[in-house]
Amino acid sequence: MSLTACGIDFGTSNSTAAVHDGAVARLLPLEAGRLTLPSAVFFNLDEDTMSFGRAALNEYLEGYEGRLMRSMKSLLGSGLMDTGTDVGGRHLAFRDLIGGFLAEIRKRAETAARCGFDQVVIGRPVYFVDDDPEADQLAEDTLAQIVRGLGFRDVSFQFEPIAAAHAFEQTVERESLVLVVDIGGGTSDFSLVRLSPERRNATDRSADLLGTSGVHIGGTDFDKRLSLACVMPELGMGGLLASGAILPNTTYFQLATWHTIH
Repeated sequence: MSLTACGIDFGTSNSTAAVHDGAVARLLPLEAGRLTLPSAVFFNLDEDTMSFGRAALNEYLEGYEGRLMRSMKSLLGSGLMDTGTDVGGRHLAFRDLIGGFLAEIRKRAETAARCGFDQVVIGRPVYFVDDDPEADQLAEDTLAQIVRGLGFRDVSFQFEPIAAAHAFEQTVERESLVLVVDIGGGTSDFSLVRLSPERRNATDRSADLLGTSGVHIGGTDFDKRLSLACVMPELGMGGLLASGAILPNTTYFQLATWHTIH
């Protein structure tokens, strides 16, 4: 095949990859024939191996000694991005963690498509960071640097709800005004888009994008609230110090948040 470009949706919870053969876009199988790859990495210290996706989750649940990494995308735009963590006595930069996961997606996508890719379109939330344009742009720039470091010569981005709108547009038979709601693991995005069969192949769709916005709230916030309500009280949250003062909640909130316990 002569394809050189692919699309990657690097998600907080799950990731996908796709190609367009000139006629239709199709998702590529990334794990045992499945079209999604959970955004998870497990460093197995017992066997000195690294696994990804469902295999990573399974090894963690089987009780191997090691480190499970999830919600890696939430590191982008945070103050943790330029730091790292300890894995088996070795320092692991978070940039390298994300790069390693994306490199694995690329390898699996190229295997499935039976060709190499040197161009990529990456999905991104409307806002990596709420109410901070500079931090939001820094998050995109950081992700672009990581992806270029994998050998892609051309890297571009598309808002995730707009990508969803393009996919839906392939099914519309007349002009429609569509509200696209993309509720993900880390963010929720909303776009109002004008779609039509006549415009679906147009290069410039800026006039059809009537509005877009988003908030940094998603499925992992449910995980956090569930942990705070049911798990953290068992670890002492809400208890008292010897002085009679209530234990500070900061540590418990960090323990309940995926990307702050890496």
